[in-house]
Amino acid sequence: MKKNGFYILAGSFAVLALSGYLFKEKIKTQFKSKLNDKTKLDFINRIAPSANSIGKSIGVPPLFIIAQLALESAWGRSSLTSKYNNFGGIKAVGNQRSVVLPTKECKNGICKSVYQAFAVYPNVTEGLKAQAKIYQNRNFRKYLNKTSDPMQYAKLLQSKQPRYATALNYLPVIQSTLQEVKRLKTA
Repeated sequence: MKKNGFYILAGSFAVLALSGYLFKEKIKTQFKSKLNDKTKLDFINRIAPSANSIGKSIGVPPLFIIAQLALESAWGRSSLTSKYNNFGGIKAVGNQRSVVLPTKECKNGICKSVYQAFAVYPNVTEGLKAQAKIYQNRNFRKYLNKTSDPMQYAKLLQSKQPRYATALNYLPVIQSTLQEVKRLKTA
């Protein structure tokens, strides 16, 4: 009887220990999730005023701009964005203020690490204005003021050569990012 009681006690202790561990892991996961949502929402709030103003003035859905820049900058966590207000990996030209950082360049399916000079902007608005010039360039200006739907705008950018994004899975990825931005803005 003593032997069975020991096993019952030991088994109960193991269940309690495992339950405590699983509870701690659940709390960690929930905290991490909330931290991620907070980081994402902070990014949205940081760029939304400028994205709204610029998007409306050039005819690009502001929600598309927010989602695209979230995607390109890892929700503002890239050093290029967080330190230099460069949201889209815009390379420096001429005597423009710049910072040299490592990046990957791919050609014919072969990628290699290289160092490039990237443009540095003094604030969020200037960084977003530079990004907006891409939407206004000769390849994409035909899509300005065509739709207020951010996903439809993304589809337009991908509809003809040259496409805005080279990634084959761009449309599902931007759609997922748009959904995340909408979820966070309404939370």
